[in-house]
Amino acid sequence: MATQTQLFSFASAQPAPATVGDGGGQEAPITVSVTDPGVDLARKTVCIKVRLSTMGNTRKVSTSQIEADADKDLLRVSKFRLDSAELKAVNRFDGEIRRFLYSICLPFEIGIHLLPITAIETVESRLRQFAEDRKELVKAFLAAYPSLCQDAATRLRSLYNPADYPPVEDAEREFGLSWQYVSFGVPDRLKGISKEVWEQEREKAAQRMAEASSEIQLVLRETMARLVQHMADRLKEGTDGKPLRFKETTVSNLVEFLANFEFRNVTDDAALQRLVAEARGMLQGIDADDLRTTGDLRSNVQQGMADIAARLDSMLMKSGGRKFRLDDGEEQLA
Repeated sequence: MATQTQLFSFASAQPAPATVGDGGGQEAPITVSVTDPGVDLARKTVCIKVRLSTMGNTRKVSTSQIEADADKDLLRVSKFRLDSAELKAVNRFDGEIRRFLYSICLPFEIGIHLLPITAIETVESRLRQFAEDRKELVKAFLAAYPSLCQDAATRLRSLYNPADYPPVEDAEREFGLSWQYVSFGVPDRLKGISKEVWEQEREKAAQRMAEASSEIQLVLRETMARLVQHMADRLKEGTDGKPLRFKETTVSNLVEFLANFEFRNVTDDAALQRLVAEARGMLQGIDADDLRTTGDLRSNVQQGMADIAARLDSMLMKSGGRKFRLDDGEEQLA
């Protein structure tokens, strides 16, 4: 099986100036003052809301149009509007955008990510590039849209509904990518309206950020535990004594986590930082083929990762978290 060779190396992330553009031609950034300087997390992060929209490709079908030997009250039937490789490409690209955000940002409210301030320029630059690349994919879809509609009419036959296929100009408006930044806090002007309400909201904001800080620490620990345990499991020998096959993502996902940890560690988790440094040292200068073909090295890394996984497990048990393990059905080497 052909594999891509990758040399793993790490460098500490350096703080970047927290300057923000205009959202890649999108909505202008929003700034809300943080009124509680004691909330450390609020000073280290900014909220980012990313809106991704695309054309929905399914529609419900009335069960009256379906012949079935069943109680139709128990049926839910849907159809695809279009069989489009171009639309699938847009959707795959949107998945890439989301994966990038999840790898850099930290959990917060639904639809909102906490972005470390030191990563703002990196994220802004990538989102601008994503926006440009996405425009080209959407253009390719729109160019194929008229013929795709004709194809749908032919293939759907009696289930074809012209109302499901708006003009190309309307279809274009269904696609969008925009983002905006918001600092978490309580607007100062609320104090002038009601000091009591302002105090209540400030306490709520401080409590929410404290909760978010605990959540972030737990999520980072759980994520590393999952990745390290998975690598330790995949570097073992199988029951037949042969080394297990591991996917490229078994290593690349952990490498990405370790590389991004410096600016994601907004809770200053010193215990996790030490384990991250240890894992980096273990993988420094090692390429994927070495792990696949060099028995002693593979064994040493496996034992080292298993040891880190055990210590993470202990940390999670003390903090009330839980350790995830993956079982992705990877095969043994022939």
